[in-house]
This record gives sequence, C-alpha cells and structure tokens, in this order.
Amino acid sequence: MAVANKVPGEAKSARRVWKTPGSKFNWLFLASSLIILGCISLIYRFASAIARPYPSNDPFRAFGIVAFVLVLLVAAYSLRRRFVRLLPGKVQNWLWLHIWFGVISILITCMHEDFQNITHDFSFLSDRFTEAAYGTTALYALLLLVLTGVIGRLLDIWQARVIAGEADTNGAGIARAVTERLGDLSLTLERLSAGKSSQFKQYCALALDGRSHPLPALPPSEAGDFQRACSALSEHARLTCSLQRQQRARFIIRAWRYMHIPLACAALAVIAYHGIFELWQMLVMR
Repeated sequence: MAVANKVPGEAKSARRVWKTPGSKFNWLFLASSLIILGCISLIYRFASAIARPYPSNDPFRAFGIVAFVLVLLVAAYSLRRRFVRLLPGKVQNWLWLHIWFGVISILITCMHEDFQNITHDFSFLSDRFTEAAYGTTALYALLLLVLTGVIGRLLDIWQARVIAGEADTNGAGIARAVTERLGDLSLTLERLSAGKSSQFKQYCALALDGRSHPLPALPPSEAGDFQRACSALSEHARLTCSLQRQQRARFIIRAWRYMHIPLACAALAVIAYHGIFELWQMLVMR
C-alpha cells in the first residue's frame, strides 16, 4: 500500500501580505511626544495660575522656543527624504518623528499663545497678523500645515490600501506589473488577429478601445482563436480598470504633495522669522 508522505514545511498558497512592517520608532517617538506634551501641559497649568499668560512672559515664551525646535525637527524629515540622505536612520523612522512631533508642536504653540485666536480673542484685522513679528500668522500657518499633514497621512493610508487591494486581487500586482501584463496581452491579441478576417480584427480593436461591439459572424476556422481573444480581451479590460484605480490613487497623493510642500516652505519661513526675532529680542532684553 502506497503511503503519501507530505513534505515537511510544504507551504500552502497563501494570500499575499501588502503591509509595511511595524517600527519600534513609532512607539518611541509617540512616547517621547506624550512625555514632552505632558511636561509642558503641567508647567502651563501651574504657570497660568501664578503668572499672566502672555507669549512674551516666561515660561510661555519658552513654550514657543520648544515648539520652534520641534518644527525644525519636523522639517528635518523632508531634508532626510529628498536632500540630505546621509543623515542617519531610515526614512520611515524619520516619518514617525515628523508625524508625532508635528502634532504636539501645534498644541505647544497654542499654550505659548494661551490659546489666543484659537478659543478666544479672535481678530482678523491686519494688525493682529503682523504684531509680534507675525506671531499670529505663524500660528495659523503652523495650524494649516499640521491640518494638511494629517489629511495627507490619511490619503497616504487610503492610497496604500487601494494599491494593495488591487495588487492582491487583479492577478498581476502593482502598476508596473499590470502595465507589463497589458503589453503581453496586446501582443497575444496581435498574434491571434494575424491572418484573420476583418470582422475579427475590428472586434478586437474596438474592444481594446473600450467600445462595445456585437459579436461578429466568423468562419468556423476562427472560432477557437476568437474564444482565446475574448478571454484575453476580458483580462485586458479588467487589468485596465485596476491600473486606472492605482494611477488615480497615486495622482491624488501626488497632487497633495504639490500643495503641501510649497505650503510647508512658506509656513516654515514665517515660523522661522517669528522664532528668530523673538529669540533675538530675548537676548537683547537680557
């Protein structure tokens, strides 16, 4: 009696996993952010009870300095990713710093301003935006920058899920593999159409363009190749839709980057001007 032996470690066909591995730096920077924010919040609570909460008074001025340093660290992510690639660490690790320090920077800035222009004392006159070396302008610029950054992070997660879902279900993979497969299908259709009737060729050409066309009356000798051509056309149409969805997701996140990067440069310029001016004022007063 024959016994079927199963090879140890034989892997079954499994669903592909399209997921970025977790990073300990995510939790490291999150914990660091919570510690920094917690310490600043405690100091803010006690200082508000014994001193006038004004940006030029200590320790509220120190809050602004801390926020300015955090903004510079957040900007270092773009330097690491695009320009200064010799900086230590992986880009993904710098991304977690970019996210968590960016979120707490706006909260610490609000405490620096005692939440003025956020929860009370609103004023949209030009004098308010230019006072204190464009302090209010810097506040709103940072707020808008963080808000667009959060939106971008959500779009990035959505884009990754769309592309991963398409790559896992279309039978080809990501956009590059889909493009290669579409090229192979086009060559297959060209080979099947060679030497065939004009009705056969016209049907394939219209189907490739996405236009519907009634089934042609073909001689029996072309029936087998026509069935194979229909199968290739069906796969071509399915992969074309998958490729379009992936390209749409990439286009949306690319359009967001074109908006976010110039905004980040303008916001960083205003914040740097305000921060450097206030530091200079503090040194002169001493």
